[in-house]
Amino acid sequence: MRRRRGRSPQHGAADVSGRWGEWCAAAGRGRPADVDALLARLLALPAQGAPHERAAALAALTAAPPRLLLLLDRAARTAGPDARDVPAAGHDVLALLLRSFAPDGHVRQAAVEGLACCGGPAAVAALALRSADWVDAVRARATAALLVRSAPEEVAAAVRVLLRLAGRSRTGALLADYRALLCRSPHRRAVRVLVADSDRAARRFGVALALELGEYARGDLLRTALRDRDQVCRTLCAQRLLDLEPDQAGRLLLAGDAAVRELAVAALPADVPATRLVVPLADRARMVRATARWQLYGRGEPPSAVYRRQLGRAGRTTPVRLLAGLAAGLGECGDAADVPALMRLLDHRRPAPPMVRRAAVKAVGRLAPQEDLVGLLGPLAMDPDPGAAREVFAALAARAPAEVPVEIRWIGSVRPEAAVRRAAARIGAVPPRRARSRTYEQSGHSPR
Repeated sequence: MRRRRGRSPQHGAADVSGRWGEWCAAAGRGRPADVDALLARLLALPAQGAPHERAAALAALTAAPPRLLLLLDRAARTAGPDARDVPAAGHDVLALLLRSFAPDGHVRQAAVEGLACCGGPAAVAALALRSADWVDAVRARATAALLVRSAPEEVAAAVRVLLRLAGRSRTGALLADYRALLCRSPHRRAVRVLVADSDRAARRFGVALALELGEYARGDLLRTALRDRDQVCRTLCAQRLLDLEPDQAGRLLLAGDAAVRELAVAALPADVPATRLVVPLADRARMVRATARWQLYGRGEPPSAVYRRQLGRAGRTTPVRLLAGLAAGLGECGDAADVPALMRLLDHRRPAPPMVRRAAVKAVGRLAPQEDLVGLLGPLAMDPDPGAAREVFAALAARAPAEVPVEIRWIGSVRPEAAVRRAAARIGAVPPRRARSRTYEQSGHSPR
């Protein structure tokens, strides 16, 4: 007879082996109802599920974020099916993993004894979870079994869970001990696997350990600092590269990560010419600009003079991003005498690009005297660029809310951009007396 579609040949039940990944992903978000539902399905599975379905469930748990094991362990101690009722058959990793969630310490200890004889990432992840158990005997047996694992995929599974348990007092110095174990030569291959792990926390752990062990070649350090997908890994490799070869700072100035560029600017020699600092002084990231200014402050050169000189030389061929950075930097370290130069960038007869106008408006809002602010920025309330208009109303709300005419407030309230309307609404939210008594602290001698 033809078998009915969608039925398991072993038990006549619907085959749901393709849905375990979906259920694990839903439970991994932390919603208690989803966690409880997944736990109930898992506890019923060893007794009812087909072998291929148990394998699919175990594979989904192995691929799920390590946080899911902690959620399932917590849910197993509340009301619901008891993990001690799961039958343990030989080296069935899924059954042993579920029994390791049981509230009864004897059941958990027996499960740990069974997991210690099993291989694979799922078994090791369960052992890592039980290394923070509240029963000393369970914790000691799980820790002893964990410290003898050296297979790269098992080490990665253990590290993912141990990093999530690092804040628990019962784990003690286990993570540090495991890290020291990975420093030995038989585990070097596992460190290289951690460097490429998909879990962000484990990968950062692996990169830091590989740098300590000298596993990175200098070409790899540069490539990671410039192109790695994780910001912490980029910063770690950039710092190590600059420690080894300070001359690489020039290449790191081209990095897309602002933190890497900041490290590169800080690593430049103290006698670096001011012309070489022009690009960092006009960087799109504020912290890079501040670090470049510190280089000049450290040798007694005022960075505002460099900004003024470079803005005076700017022309039609000056890159837009450089011009915007110069305007932003001058607004951070200049004074009221720089306002006319910045207002030239806001001349409607020769309109600058939107990025430049936004930076210039923000700089004028910081440097212009309070009594002149409305007269300077008020006509720009109808700027076609929403970013420039938002900076106009943000500056007026911060420094001169009581002096803003009703007409300018109305312009802001009817602009189609929500961000501009919110900035304009803040003007009327400040009491006039408080607004008049507010003083503006000029940061003319601070690089920040």
